[in-house]
Formats: sequence, structure tokens, C-alpha cells
Amino acid sequence: MGYRFERAYYRLVYPLAFRPTFVVGGAKFQVVDLSEQGIRYVHPGPSRPNPGVAVEGLVRLPTGEEVEVEGTVVRVEAPQVALVLSRGVPFGLMLDQQRYLQQRLIAWR
Repeated sequence: MGYRFERAYYRLVYPLAFRPTFVVGGAKFQVVDLSEQGIRYVHPGPSRPNPGVAVEGLVRLPTGEEVEVEGTVVRVEAPQVALVLSRGVPFGLMLDQQRYLQQRLIAWR
């Protein structure tokens, strides 16, 4: 028996100073957390996408890598939007991100 809120993928929560950028159609948003198959970002404007809408964009990571992602909006809790990704972030890149943050934030571990 698993936990009620067990996740299929490890989620990396980014501190404010190290947040990636999610670029969608020229607009830029701060990424709150990221996993291989999910992303949650801050969308401060009134025109947030509705659940069920397809979204694709580019994630610019603090290490300089860029990853094209696409997915579907599963939750909108203003000002944040959560997507489940059909094209997500490779596992190796997620490990690199975790190491990057651990090396810079001793208290983060």
C-alpha cells in the first residue's frame, strides 16, 4: 500500500534565485518545480490556460540547457499552472539539475 499522494516521478522544487524559465509563445514564466513528466509554473496574468488545454514551450534551465516540452494543463491554482508532460525532461538532465542545486545550496539538501 502506497502513500495517498505518491508521485510517479521525483519533483525538483527550485529556490527562487535558481528558478528556470518557461517560455510559451514569447511569454516567460518562472518554474516552481519540475519533474520528468510535469511542470508547475507561475502565470501571474489573468489569461491563464484552462485545464485540458495543450501547452508547448521551452524550459531554460539555470545550467544553460534548454528543453522543449509539451503537455496538458491539469491544474490551475492562481497564480500557478500545472502541466502533465507528454514530452518532458530527460532523467539524466533532472539528475544534473539536482546536483547543480546541491552544489550551490548546502542547506537545500
